[in-house]
Amino acid sequence: MKKHFLLFLLFLLGVMGSVNAEYLTVPETCTPSSYCVVLDDSAMTTEATITIIENIDFVAYLPVVTGVDGNTIYFASEKDLGRFCNYISADYLQIPFNGEFSPYINGQYSPYGLLKGVWSYDLGGDYVEDHIYINTTVPETFYMMLFPNHGQFSGDDIYLNGNMIHTSHDVACTTPVFKTPTSAITNDLRLVLDGSSYVSRMTYTVVIFGNFVYDSTSSYSSIYTMIAPPELYYITFESVVNDFNVYDGDNLLGTFDDGDIIQFATGTHEITVEKDGFTYTESVVMDEDYTMQLPFRSIPLSIEYSEGGLTDVSVYKNGTFFNNYSDGDLLDVLDGTYEFTFVKSGFWNETESFTVSNITEEISVRMYPESVFFKISNTPVEITTYSNSEVNIALNIEPNDNAYGVKLYLTGQEVLDVRDSSNVQISKQDSYYLLDDLTNAKTVNVKINSGTILGTNSLAVRVTGYNSIGTEFVTDTTIDYEIVRLPLSLTVPNWCIGSNSLTVIETEGETRTVTIKVEDSDENIIYSDSYTLEGFETHKFNIDFEETGDYKLYIQSGDLINTYIDVNVANPVSLTTKTITASEGSTGTVTVSIENPFSEPQYYRLTIEGTPLVNSTKVDFSISPGSSKVQSLSFTLLDSLDYDSYSLPLKVYLVEESGLTEIYSDSVILNIGSSGSFIPFIDLDDGIIDTVITLVYDNYKIAGILIISGLGLYVVFGRKKGKKPLKTIKKPIVKKDGKKGGK
Repeated sequence: MKKHFLLFLLFLLGVMGSVNAEYLTVPETCTPSSYCVVLDDSAMTTEATITIIENIDFVAYLPVVTGVDGNTIYFASEKDLGRFCNYISADYLQIPFNGEFSPYINGQYSPYGLLKGVWSYDLGGDYVEDHIYINTTVPETFYMMLFPNHGQFSGDDIYLNGNMIHTSHDVACTTPVFKTPTSAITNDLRLVLDGSSYVSRMTYTVVIFGNFVYDSTSSYSSIYTMIAPPELYYITFESVVNDFNVYDGDNLLGTFDDGDIIQFATGTHEITVEKDGFTYTESVVMDEDYTMQLPFRSIPLSIEYSEGGLTDVSVYKNGTFFNNYSDGDLLDVLDGTYEFTFVKSGFWNETESFTVSNITEEISVRMYPESVFFKISNTPVEITTYSNSEVNIALNIEPNDNAYGVKLYLTGQEVLDVRDSSNVQISKQDSYYLLDDLTNAKTVNVKINSGTILGTNSLAVRVTGYNSIGTEFVTDTTIDYEIVRLPLSLTVPNWCIGSNSLTVIETEGETRTVTIKVEDSDENIIYSDSYTLEGFETHKFNIDFEETGDYKLYIQSGDLINTYIDVNVANPVSLTTKTITASEGSTGTVTVSIENPFSEPQYYRLTIEGTPLVNSTKVDFSISPGSSKVQSLSFTLLDSLDYDSYSLPLKVYLVEESGLTEIYSDSVILNIGSSGSFIPFIDLDDGIIDTVITLVYDNYKIAGILIISGLGLYVVFGRKKGKKPLKTIKKPIVKKDGKKGGK
């Protein structure tokens, strides 16, 4: 208690104890009302406050108090509040608690002004008038205390806006009067004195709730301001929730909604808003009107178990109960991180940490009946990722009792790795991962490939195990995650041997450092480069491939983006003719098919070489963008060869300003053939048979052909490289003239 409050109490005890006074009584039970005063001394206890007010003699009208709570005093009506704010009595022209309090009406701070006037007239004659002009921006109610002192032939009248609200004539009067007019002040409060030779005198005080200014035109009255109303400013509340409590310091102003306005006096105010146990405080300097934006959010609650939504679930915030909720209810909560515990009879208690921000769309919790043997939860609860990204999920598996032979099944997505909390890998056995025996909760870290389908994807989880008597239990659940589009746009080329241009565009207006990394099938890094993209910037990464095959191209940026695309580098060149046949000294031809995957004309060189060739042979040519061409290359064989089959190296080069880049190599199988052996036409006139025999050289079934005629015998053998040449067994030829001859 402040020292001067104690002196005030001692003074009351000294003064009031000497008269026959009537005091108010404070009820034992405090009943808050819409009308109250809050003492400036926040250290005042309930007992100290009651002690003081129960020792005040409120003359003329005793205000009705409904209760006291610390430094707050509640009244039954505005009239009672108005009496409390006025003088205590004519003998003690003092305001309770020296006026060191703030009045509130319906939760609104309601500053008041107190006018004090002394009106006197001591000459006989006609009546005189005294006008007090009180101007307000809106009609304001007022409460007047009158302390008259006039004789038998004197009197006084009081008018408000032209209507008489008090009169006293022809009878001596010294009794205090408390006036509570039914109408509000608009502009004129008029006092009228009349009398004869007797002195007419009255002291009056007027309490006005609200802002006002005043003036007086009388020479018979002296007026001064006891308390001037402070300058007011207004706080407007903007909130997505309603029914929140507002405090000014420790004083509860009431319950308000979005859009409500509260008036405050100038100065600094600690404004606290409370809703369902969540509090938000701002220190506001009131020197102008202010809009307070409350960071509350109405977040839908999803409280489910395997059969659907749950109702009447007790929710605790950081260990403290604050309300019951059902599935689908809205939770009014401030931004921040909280630990919520969900409790319902017949179910396992669920405790989870949630961070609420402008991106929070739902608070979701899965509850399990006590009959469920395994409780499965995952962290994080909400998963957002990108296509072909690694997703790390911590599975928490908690048995209801000791569990034996526990197995974990993961289906629906590609599982990359499974490890325990000690980072020891758990190998897959058949279709499951063996977790052995569990006596308490176990964390299993699972890494999966997110897949490529945008939107909601799921990983199916099943846990099986046995209790101590061999009963098998099975718990199934699914883990949902969302695949969203990359904040990067990729333009992918037709991958081929040589240089390839990958175009990357930033699409969200942010600055990002992007790393492109390429791994071959053995996980060797064959390319890596980084570039910092400004918002909406475009950059090209030039990637060279020397060999065909399958690769993985990783796109990495920050901590969240780590995705990849599969790359298949196919050779744009194919050999059309793998095997050709040509004879010694003849010309052979090979053909290749080539596609130009680039956006510009490309230039190529085709070569073939080998010992059977007279010279190494080449041909240069070009192909239009996106076009294909079948290109042939002819070569000449030597006249004499040692073997019947050869392998000829063939290569294709990309011709660039920097030189030749080999993009294809293969071998052509060359088989050496023959056009056959002939027996020439023989002139019958010379006695020679006119039969022409062509030997089938390549037919392995024909080792030779024996020709017998009257003219001679020929044995023809198929010729092979490294074998003896054809033999001819000759027989004398008898010419027509009887001479012998031969060929």
